[in-house]
Amino acid sequence: MLNMKFHFVVIILSMILLNSCSKVESPPLIKIATNPWPGYEFVHLAYNNGYFEEVGLNIELVELGSLSDAQTTYVAGHVDGLTSTLIEVIQAEALGGKPLKVIAFPDYSNGGDVIIAKGDINDITSLKGKRVGCEVSSLGLFILQRALVKYGLTLDDVKIVNVEQSNGLDAFKNDLVDAFVSYPPMSLNILKHQENQVIFDTSEIPYEVLDTIAVSTDILIKTPDFQSKFLKAWEMAINFTSQHPIKAYEIMAKREGISSQEFQDALAGMVILDVEKQKVLFADNRKLNTMAETVCDILVESKAIFRDCQNLPNLFVTKQSQ
Repeated sequence: MLNMKFHFVVIILSMILLNSCSKVESPPLIKIATNPWPGYEFVHLAYNNGYFEEVGLNIELVELGSLSDAQTTYVAGHVDGLTSTLIEVIQAEALGGKPLKVIAFPDYSNGGDVIIAKGDINDITSLKGKRVGCEVSSLGLFILQRALVKYGLTLDDVKIVNVEQSNGLDAFKNDLVDAFVSYPPMSLNILKHQENQVIFDTSEIPYEVLDTIAVSTDILIKTPDFQSKFLKAWEMAINFTSQHPIKAYEIMAKREGISSQEFQDALAGMVILDVEKQKVLFADNRKLNTMAETVCDILVESKAIFRDCQNLPNLFVTKQSQ
């Protein structure tokens, strides 16, 4: 009898041990703030198709209305990373956020970001003395400064009005601005009004507006293989789009609130980067750091931040995790 009880206890303990061993610890939840931009839609596609889960990441995408909203949410500590341009990455720590590291370059703008003006304003030089709307704490001010300098003007030559992306069309309708710095999908709605026209786009400053996905350095310490897994999911989304373009564009366009054709037209204003192209960028750390210093100098000149740009921390994951 005692022998039977002993065997019974052994069986129960074995079952408990096997059950505890079979439980695999779930990966930590990582929240990434996103904003409307066609290039970031491949991240949402990866999420919706289950690719992040497939590669072993527990990602939550926090959708916000603009770049500045994404930046503010990160700085406040509500998320672990964000989709943005290099501008917001450089600003984040200066504004009080945790240090960031860029883990992906989804695309660079090649005409997608634009300055839209009223019909009687035909070029950048005609902006002198005019009211120009932009997100002053974000990409908008950077693009405006670059456009003005290219055509012999400075920020002091215009009247800057702080306008969020979602309010751009209303700013035109209510005669609050004469021009506005915008990007898809918001720019598409503004341009549907025939009295508005594009007077500058980022094809005039190639490679200067590089879109990024960055996460807190804490995340990379806790999850060393985060970058390699994220890029694997990104590549899966790119491959899905290549294999099923009609379906993929319909999914992504619907999320952006535009037609599939409008979405494809918007993609023509940027260059989407697959993983191999991104690896080439990450391999040239000197070039990336020089680019970051240049952007930082412009932000300081624009009074968007105050910091020593010659001593920027390395903002990029220089060694590709396997």
